[in-house]
Formats: sequence, C-alpha cells, structure tokens
Amino acid sequence: MNDLDVLISKKLIAACAALLFAGSPLAALTETRASYSATAFALDTDEVLYVEEHTEHWSDGRLTKREVRYEDPEGRLIAEKQLHYGANPEAPSFEMEDVRIGLREGAEVDSDTVVLFSGPAVERDRRRSVDRPENAVVDAGFDAFMRENFDAVAAGERIEFDFAVPAARRFFRFELVPQGEQSHRGDRALLVSMRPASMLLRLAVDPIQLVYSLDGRLLEFRGLANVCDEEGDRYKARIVFDYPDSGLSGLAAGAAL
Repeated sequence: MNDLDVLISKKLIAACAALLFAGSPLAALTETRASYSATAFALDTDEVLYVEEHTEHWSDGRLTKREVRYEDPEGRLIAEKQLHYGANPEAPSFEMEDVRIGLREGAEVDSDTVVLFSGPAVERDRRRSVDRPENAVVDAGFDAFMRENFDAVAAGERIEFDFAVPAARRFFRFELVPQGEQSHRGDRALLVSMRPASMLLRLAVDPIQLVYSLDGRLLEFRGLANVCDEEGDRYKARIVFDYPDSGLSGLAAGAAL
C-alpha cells in the first residue's frame, strides 16, 4: 500500500466517525424536539477532549433535522454540524464546519447521486458528484441503518454497507462485525467492530469499536474521531453518550451519526 492509500484510509475512518458521533437511541420519538450529550475522552486516559451537544427535530414522528455543537472543555466552540433528512433516513444531507482549523465538509444527497465536498471554509470546496449506492449510508444516517439491522448484528451476523467519505469524495465499503457481549458500567452490552471491508485498508487503520446496550442504545465509541485538534490532527477518542431519562430508553428514540 502506498502513502496515498494510507492517507485515504485514515481519512475514511475519521469520516466514518462522523456518522457515529451523532449516535442516539434507535427508534422513533413522538416529541418534536430531543436533546442529549456526549463527552470525548483521550483514548487511554480520563482527559476530556471536547463535549458534543445534540438536538433533534421531529415532525409527525419523523426525524427531519439534527444539530450538533462541539465545544472544548472550557465551553468554546470547536465545530458545528447540521443534518437534513429526506425520504431515506440512512442518507441525510449534511454540512460540518470546524471553526478552529477552517475545514468545511459534507454531502448533498439526491435520489440518484450524492455530491461530496471537503476543503477550507474560506475557499471553494472541492466537490465531486458520485452515483448513490443502493445501500448508501451518509454520516448520521448510520443510526437509521443500525435501527434496521440491529437485531441481525446482535444475533451475530456481519453486515456490509457503503459509507460516504467527503474527504476522499467517494463511498467506501464497510462492515460491522459483532464481537460478543461485555460489561458496560455493570450492565450487559454488545461490542461491535466497524472496519473497512477491504483487507488492504484494514492493514493501515485500526477498527472503530462500538458499545451498544442490548436494547439498541449507543453507549460508547472508541477510535479515530471526526473532530481535530488545533494542529489539524484527528483525535483518538473514547466517546461516552449521556441520554436523558424521559422517553429515551431502550429502542425509543431517533436516528443518529
């Protein structure tokens, strides 16, 4: 594998993190608005890297919009993201801007095509229109994808999908690999590995580890994050999700990354 392949593989894993960081429980709400948060720690320590604040907007039981605000430990803005959901919740349009390093990226989703863009916010974005795969997943659409496939994954089935990577302006094939049960804060939980389907790309990057409650709630993310430090390098993080008690238990909430 050459240097370009390694660079692209690292970018696609980081971009894949974006779809997970919007993680929420896995079913529909009747409320018109829901909020929850997550805290990103350094992968091997308790150092807080940043905090995520998520707000979902619902209409007639359907998720229509999501807003995510990323803040440093002192409460200063790092990045903002907005997602807009159409007919297919697995492939929303989205835009994320990192205000510290001036990076803007996202996807504009149509019925047959997806325009992927990434580049400095002060310049014209580098854009590319690609055909939309049949099993396309875009950013936080991963949550809807998991909602549809959670029972199969929990039963031990491997699931493949095509994930949009704006930094590379293309889709990559990924797979979810169940790793069995483990204990999470004293409760039983399911560990799932998310990795490129390509054996070559697996040699270049570590898989993302996801911890789910047995009723489908994303509890923890471990791996390369979609947020950068002030030098422009992606954080390696352990992200812990915190949901409110009212109406958000089990499979009783939205579609998420």
